[in-house]
Amino acid sequence: MKGPEKVQRKEELEAQLIEFHKEQMPLTGIVPVENILAFVDQLIDSLQRVEYVRTVCGRPISLLRADPKSTLFDPIRAAMLAEANGQREEAFWLVFMATHCGRNLRTEWLLARELYGAYEESPWSWERAASDPSGYGEWLEDNRVFFKGKFGNHRKYESLKQGARGTGVVVRTYVEWVKGHGSHAEMIASSLAQAKGNPRQAFALLYESMAAVMSFGRTGRFDYLTMLAKVGLAAIDANSTYMNEATGPKKGARLLFDGQIDSNTGTRTLEARVAALEKHLGVGMQVMEDAMCNWQKSPGQYLPFRG
Repeated sequence: MKGPEKVQRKEELEAQLIEFHKEQMPLTGIVPVENILAFVDQLIDSLQRVEYVRTVCGRPISLLRADPKSTLFDPIRAAMLAEANGQREEAFWLVFMATHCGRNLRTEWLLARELYGAYEESPWSWERAASDPSGYGEWLEDNRVFFKGKFGNHRKYESLKQGARGTGVVVRTYVEWVKGHGSHAEMIASSLAQAKGNPRQAFALLYESMAAVMSFGRTGRFDYLTMLAKVGLAAIDANSTYMNEATGPKKGARLLFDGQIDSNTGTRTLEARVAALEKHLGVGMQVMEDAMCNWQKSPGQYLPFRG
């Protein structure tokens, strides 16, 4: 989205927000002109992040993106390559690796490279890790002191150390969760069948069941499932922002509708309001979640957030 297209989209979003404010329910937080402009900019940023992944899917991708020994390794692009080559289970695993590690602003995807086996003769593929998750945990404990990569902002409280919430346990519980359904593909197919093909209901079912994966709370599950959708691995769509379990989106929703981040409006009411606004804007719940979270950090002045 560039140039005239971006300007037009911003004008459309601003008009839609004003229309919603006047005709459906007040958006007190965007009454100051600087606030609505900043919120629109955050919506545009969020839309572009979603569109960027889809655009990359359609471009040629270097094989080095899937090689953990290469500094060009990128687990999301590697997942796209795996999917294109019919290695769907590996693609899901790479998205999991990307989500668990996160992209660090300083070390980028280095930690994902290392956890995938950057210093091994052969990587810790899905087949290898799923067949021996305990072996993966032992390998991790033996080698973690050599790793230089850092977790990304959304995963900053994670640890490589042994323990109840260490990466070894995270991987083991992830393997158990997936294998409990048979495979990644069967898990997605089962959820869609239960949801009678409804992508948002399928998302909700997967979100709930993924609670079985250690250390994948609200943000981890939301990030993982939305990324599966963006790279084309699952025909699902976020049905909610799940703000009851998150601080940023909840503050953003309260600021947006009530004009103050510490209002006493309940989560259920806020979710209903956000759902109504998302339906009016047609941007998707992932965009709403991301934009509200970033906007509440600086409501009167647009600041890009990349962490």
